[in-house]
Amino acid sequence: MKKLIDLMKSYGKVGLTTAFCLGAVLSIAQDAEIKAAQQLLNKDKKKAAIEELQKAITTYPTAAKLYYYLGHTQLLAGDKAAAKASFDKGVSSDPKEPLNYVGVGHILMLEKNVTQAKVQFEKAISLGKKNVASFNAIGEAYLVDKNHQKDALAMLERAKGIDENNAQTYLLIGDAHAPVMGQGGLSASAYERAGELDLKLAVAEFKLGELFMNTNMPVAEEHYKKAVQIDPDFAEAHRELGELYYKKKDGPNAAKYYKAYLDLTDSPDKDDRFRYAFFLFMAKDFDNANKEFEELAKKTDVSSLVLKFYAQSLLKAGNLAKCQEVYEKYLKHPDTKVDADDYNNYSDLLIGQGKDSLGMNALEKSISIDQNQNDILQKLIKYYFDKKNYIQAERVCRTSIKVRKTPFTNDYFTLGRSLYLQKKYANADSAFAKVIELQPKYTFGYLWSARSKAAQDGDLSDPKAKIEWLAKPYYEKLIEVAEPTKDKNKSDLITAYQYMAGYHLFNQETPKGKEYLNKILELDPENADVKQALKEINNPQPQQKPKPKPRSK
Repeated sequence: MKKLIDLMKSYGKVGLTTAFCLGAVLSIAQDAEIKAAQQLLNKDKKKAAIEELQKAITTYPTAAKLYYYLGHTQLLAGDKAAAKASFDKGVSSDPKEPLNYVGVGHILMLEKNVTQAKVQFEKAISLGKKNVASFNAIGEAYLVDKNHQKDALAMLERAKGIDENNAQTYLLIGDAHAPVMGQGGLSASAYERAGELDLKLAVAEFKLGELFMNTNMPVAEEHYKKAVQIDPDFAEAHRELGELYYKKKDGPNAAKYYKAYLDLTDSPDKDDRFRYAFFLFMAKDFDNANKEFEELAKKTDVSSLVLKFYAQSLLKAGNLAKCQEVYEKYLKHPDTKVDADDYNNYSDLLIGQGKDSLGMNALEKSISIDQNQNDILQKLIKYYFDKKNYIQAERVCRTSIKVRKTPFTNDYFTLGRSLYLQKKYANADSAFAKVIELQPKYTFGYLWSARSKAAQDGDLSDPKAKIEWLAKPYYEKLIEVAEPTKDKNKSDLITAYQYMAGYHLFNQETPKGKEYLNKILELDPENADVKQALKEINNPQPQQKPKPKPRSK
């Protein structure tokens, strides 16, 4: 282009026709630069698009239209100050170019200064009453505030009146209707019309995808894929496909399309790489997920959420030592609001490394945050009981009983046994009574109640002890419940029969005692102790008189 200008200057004075041709050539060149920048924007390369437009301005410093597109791109990149400087430069460069006044008005709309924005829009209109680009730009500026939908549509209708085949106008009309409930059909029709006018307009399919994303996911998927077919470098379509597959719980495809988006963009949002790492985690590609998480975790401003999922991904990958290191950083992170589930996960990690006691400490912290976790309470109860720490088992059982809406038999049963093994027999009685109340058709409540009562009887080996036989009614009830299904309750019945045999023999009710001993043999024919007892009962040995002591001489 520079060579063309130099060549034309070399002829000396440029005539009107030559000047007109030069202006047309410059306009075409500027449009090509703008189109190139737009293509970069489609790839979500905002930084590259800005550089492209800045280079174009260096080549054509008086081309005021370029300043508008530069400022518009800077706005998309989130740099409002730079955008304002570009629009102001465009106005000073050529006060007759309407687009930069629209840009100034756009910023005023963002600042909620609608009155002054309209002043700028009117100035732009006065300079280009047949300028479709200006009316489109004003419509777009109004769309920053959903309360100005009518103003936006009024401008876009004026643009359509000038050129009814402008695809950009229809895109913006679709945008104007999209946020308003009940106007989805109008929006879809506008996007479809834009696509008909420009078959290579991938953004039309992309916007249709956005329109249907929350109402008809298969249709949205179809439109996003069409956008990618039209323009394989359309970055946002790849990103939204990633999000769509995430919602469909399709981790591999979510990761695939998000990777394509990240490969295209030069302006990822702050959380985009975390999204990609999460999608890899969702896809169970833990090795690659951990590579992404590792880089994110190195940042000084690493978020609590990154550390949490990094730890979970390391856990899934089996790297427990590294997982513990990361998880402890997560728990100590200033932004972490530690919840019960965090400690549950930490416990699983510790137990997986054989650090059971530390794992239980973590579960205790979990319960201190939220007692209403039955599964966690049961883990603690089992751990303490198995470790014979009956005091702690008792404590957690009482907590579990307290928080349950519906009583749980096993809580009372374990509570009773914990008390029994601490020799707190009277307290154990109350727990076992509750077991019987909840499960009257099962033997274990009667068995342990009987054991607890038996422990409170006098000592049979002490002839002076008063034996109360407190367990008798419970063993009798056990026998009543268990005898109809002897095979299932053999062990419990033998225990009960032994007690009842002892009771009757102690009280010299030999026939009844023998009856219970024989019941034992029915269940356990080889029971040597019972056979010996029956033999002694049936063949009593006479008591020998003591020999007289020899007289002393």
